[in-house]
Amino acid sequence: MANRMISYGYGIENGMIVIIPSEAEVVKEIFNAYLNGKILKEIAIDLSERGVIFFEGRSEWNKNTVVRIIQNNKYIGENNYPAIIDSETFEKVNSQKEAKGHKKEKQPEIIEYLKGVVYCGECSRLLHRRVTWGIREKWYCEGGCKCEKYIDDNFIFCGVRKVLCAVKDNSQLLNASEDKPTYIKTQEIMRYMNEIGRYINERTPNFNTGKKLIMECASLKFAACRYNSKNTVAEYIAEQLTQEQEYLQKGFLRKIIERIIVKADGNIVVRFIGGVEVSENGIGGNCGSAS
Repeated sequence: MANRMISYGYGIENGMIVIIPSEAEVVKEIFNAYLNGKILKEIAIDLSERGVIFFEGRSEWNKNTVVRIIQNNKYIGENNYPAIIDSETFEKVNSQKEAKGHKKEKQPEIIEYLKGVVYCGECSRLLHRRVTWGIREKWYCEGGCKCEKYIDDNFIFCGVRKVLCAVKDNSQLLNASEDKPTYIKTQEIMRYMNEIGRYINERTPNFNTGKKLIMECASLKFAACRYNSKNTVAEYIAEQLTQEQEYLQKGFLRKIIERIIVKADGNIVVRFIGGVEVSENGIGGNCGSAS
């Protein structure tokens, strides 16, 4: 947006600063709207949608434009400007804005954490959180995916808590089978086993020779074993859930959760570390994708 050389509501006529009536009415409207409870963004959206011109035919208003107007001392007659707003109204508006600024609190840690782990179940994008007119928050997908239910903070909290309670009551939900077998019998192992079988059927087998074959075969079998990491992780998660009393804490959730997924039907699914997913209705299994 281009910058004005003179404050909105004013113009120059015969070298003097004068009030532009149409713009002055907009200034008064802004002050009254803010006094009546509208927030800066609401006022800006309303002016933009109505096509109210700000400068050079442009009607794109934003909250920064609005705040500059309500904080501009020229509207009460300072610096040789004719007054548009009375001092009492000006003080009320700015006192109200200052009070709102003091009330603004930093978002809880749990909300900041959720912003990095709550994903859309349709397109796998991170969901975004916005507060609608300063009243109620909403989680939505910027990709345009729709959810059957209105997703707010409490909806996510309840879904996650249901999943964690289900897992605490039934830790078997975490015991997903490995994608690959934990033991693969190689050709060399089979050769050793056949040779051991033939050797023990001999009439006079040599103990030391037989012992050597068996030990070498056992070593090959051990080397062919694969560590079952998922079940080990499952034990860790189950132990954490048993020890912790308050689940909805950033530090605790970070230890056991990879992501929280919101499905199109509003069902909450938690993907735990290790890749196992459990939905709030208590259904578990391996995650279907690496996304």
